[in-house]
Amino acid sequence: MQKQGYWGYIFTLPFVINVVVFLLFPIVFSTYISFTEWDLFNAPRWIGLDNWVRVLNKHEFWVSIRNVFMFALIFVPIQTIMAFVIAFMLNQAIRAKGLFRLFYFLPVVTPWIAGGVVWVWMFNYQYGVINWVLESIGLDPVKWIDSSNWLMVVSSIAIVQVWKGVGQSMIMILAGMQNVPKEVLEASQIDGANGWKQLTKVVFPMVTPMVYLVMILSTISAFQAFDVFLGLFGSITTGIPERNMVPNLLVYRDAFLLFKMGPASATAWLLFVIILGFTLFQKYFEKKWVHYD
Repeated sequence: MQKQGYWGYIFTLPFVINVVVFLLFPIVFSTYISFTEWDLFNAPRWIGLDNWVRVLNKHEFWVSIRNVFMFALIFVPIQTIMAFVIAFMLNQAIRAKGLFRLFYFLPVVTPWIAGGVVWVWMFNYQYGVINWVLESIGLDPVKWIDSSNWLMVVSSIAIVQVWKGVGQSMIMILAGMQNVPKEVLEASQIDGANGWKQLTKVVFPMVTPMVYLVMILSTISAFQAFDVFLGLFGSITTGIPERNMVPNLLVYRDAFLLFKMGPASATAWLLFVIILGFTLFQKYFEKKWVHYD
């Protein structure tokens, strides 16, 4: 019995090491660093709450929080609705269903470097295909990511993030839809329910756990936005003005370009608190519309 117990510890040891090295240690160490002045090359010097106070007093930090909030407010609803609609269409008896699923999932596996280059060209004010379409129908061209209006820039980037992530969310909701019993759908048809009533009164309530999961993951993804901004702007040192900053770009810049690990750690922890608060806010309303039976 004792020998079997030893084997259990041995088999779980890689998981325990992984949690300690890549989760617990970074959490404890970044907390400590947030109270110190450290440039990666010299020993950390304890300065108390100075980093936290400096970050909270920086105008740039609050601009980044504003941007990421608006980014999440635009990105999460659009992605969730589009993923639900696409999943519902692909759950029907249509031809080339697998090909359509591949088409919608392809952006998920497309590297941000390649996707960013394509979208930068599409958003180009003079030569971009989007403005070409607008001019073809008599509308004025738009400065999508070059605009001085931060809301226009954040909205444009949110659309790109939807393109990148909707396939993954669609797969999760589609998995939930395929678990809806056919007997329930047939019974609703016999009762006279049309396609819209089946969608809203039968299918949606039964997949609300997956929709809720998609909303939670999309919210966390939105507040952790990094690749999409860096992919579209190219370089944080030359291409991203303060009005378009988001918290993760500040963390990256302070930590690895300016070697100010203390402010970077404090910003990361403040972002964690915001994500936790937003997730708990969504959790509070979970029981009002999510059905697990």
